Amino acid sequence: MKKLLLLILLISFKTYSQDSLRVNQVYFEKGLYYKVETETLFTGKRQSYKHKNHLVSEETFVDGQLKKYTIYFNGKKRKICEEVFYDNNGLKEKRIRYDYGIDFKWITYYNDKKEKTLEEDFKNGVVVYRCEYLNNKKNGILFSINDKGEKTECKYVNGKFIK
Repeated sequence: MKKLLLLILLISFKTYSQDSLRVNQVYFEKGLYYKVETETLFTGKRQSYKHKNHLVSEETFVDGQLKKYTIYFNGKKRKICEEVFYDNNGLKEKRIRYDYGIDFKWITYYNDKKEKTLEEDFKNGVVVYRCEYLNNKKNGILFSINDKGEKTECKYVNGKFIK
């Protein structure tokens, strides 16, 4: 019984493991990424290094499609600087940028036409800025909280300030 469980466990690790390859071990052809060694659709991570051991960026692929692109800060700690998420058509869905020193992040969402639809900024997990977009122009209520904690709201229609 123990041997059977061990065998199932080992098979599951093999099934769900992902490759982590260098940039030159993956190639792009006809809109998809392939593993050079086997010429099969690539599922895993492609990593770019500086000086052999400093991770600069990382791309995550599923069945040959780019799903996530990550850039790291240049520092002693491995800390994420920016993440970009892609949909099944290879279009950018969401971009998240991070601050190195404090808990602050900027999130931008995009639609199928590659247009910005929403921007949100978070400080210590709290929304400090939020603005909707239509046709890449501010459209709707812009909400913000300044450094003193004062909340303000104003309205935009088709990129024009209303109140």
